[in-house]
Amino acid sequence: MKNILFATGTSIFILVNGVSAQNTTVNGAKKYQIIHGLGVNINPQSWNVNSDSVKKVLDSLIFGMGCTSFRLMFDDCDWESVNDNSDPNSYNWTYYDSIYSAPRFTCVWNTVQYLNSKGITDITLSPDGAAPGWMGGTKLISGTEAEYAEMMASMVYYGIKRRSPAIHFSMLSPINETTCGGGEGTVMTPNQLGAVFSNIATHLINDNINAVTLIGPDDCDGWASSFHAMISNPVTMAKLTYFGTHEYGNSTSKSLGLIDAVKVSPHPDREVIMTEANTVCNGCDGGTYNSDYGFKYYAGPAYKYILQHLNVGVTGIQIWEGYDSRYHHPNRYLTWSMWGVFAVNDTTHPDVYTKRAHYYVFKQLFNFVKPGFKRIDISTNLSKMTVSSFYNPVDGAIVITGKNDSDKAQAIQGILKNLSVVSSLRYYFTDAAHNFAKGSDIRVTNQTFSKLLPAFCVFTLISK
Repeated sequence: MKNILFATGTSIFILVNGVSAQNTTVNGAKKYQIIHGLGVNINPQSWNVNSDSVKKVLDSLIFGMGCTSFRLMFDDCDWESVNDNSDPNSYNWTYYDSIYSAPRFTCVWNTVQYLNSKGITDITLSPDGAAPGWMGGTKLISGTEAEYAEMMASMVYYGIKRRSPAIHFSMLSPINETTCGGGEGTVMTPNQLGAVFSNIATHLINDNINAVTLIGPDDCDGWASSFHAMISNPVTMAKLTYFGTHEYGNSTSKSLGLIDAVKVSPHPDREVIMTEANTVCNGCDGGTYNSDYGFKYYAGPAYKYILQHLNVGVTGIQIWEGYDSRYHHPNRYLTWSMWGVFAVNDTTHPDVYTKRAHYYVFKQLFNFVKPGFKRIDISTNLSKMTVSSFYNPVDGAIVITGKNDSDKAQAIQGILKNLSVVSSLRYYFTDAAHNFAKGSDIRVTNQTFSKLLPAFCVFTLISK
């Protein structure tokens, strides 16, 4: 009897100490937001420069990196150079057809059509830059709100109902960064922005365009007043499911602030998407390459920041941006944006693109976490470790991912609670010397596992 009791006591001792050794817990009983989509911003104007190269990049973004969501940013918002007619509630199709069938817009339609052919419909059209001169250019003239709205609604109507074949996209962002002085989007007061969104919503409703909703305010600073103007208008809210915001660098002030504002609003069921997010790319807006696009200073930090946004509750991510491309804003002068997941090798001959570190880093997330997945609770007491976890309600698959910012390897001692029994985890990692490298599978015993993670790495563990 003494031997039996001793053995039992020893087992209890080992069990207790084994459990206490765990430093990371994944708890499937605590479920958070459902993921809407993960993807990138892209510039459809590149289609008219070299469509074959753009197709190859889009294929890699979709089937290699795993993007499911695309925001198409194109400029400027000045295509209605003269008023189509005196009635902002009546489209002059003789006038608008000539605009939307020209190369300036065929690049948009062709890019969307190509994405559609690859199964992508989570697409946002997001024109940016100055309004037509007669509406005020970089600052919207009071009284032209309905005309600006008609211009935006006519673009949606053409793509959905007049173009053959019709294209399929899900959202319209009619104003980009209105608080940035007119360089990114025409300046509007909150009341003007509210009127524009309400008028566009009215057009979409009256035009029986049910598949397209609105998203905004898509701003960095000063978003609170614009948000209030949108969410307080019942017509706007009848056509708005998602709010969008932008943030660059190591902060969640915009995403968390918008999420908190939605929670206490009359529409707490609405969701928040990071429609632009990344780490800071110095000089990259003006056609200058960043000094370092590598893992340590660019791609790795960006991954941490994206996980932080997901951990506060955003349902979607659209990284700025998918590939280097030429924009015309502000005021139609040519400039290159050099933020891309794919780098253009020569701006004078933009036909060759190469993968930057962002591609391999974000493949660690986008390739495994898909629309419909739920974020679930994960906690760790490891220092300098950012972690996030997701669950597929269809097949029970689990995704655990994170960024080790320590200069030393760290052993993650994990335990899975309130989840289906797991026997092993696949393991992928990316660091300065490895791009989406597959390591040995990790054995899971009694829902516990252990893995030594390299210093300064991004890692992903996947069941199933």
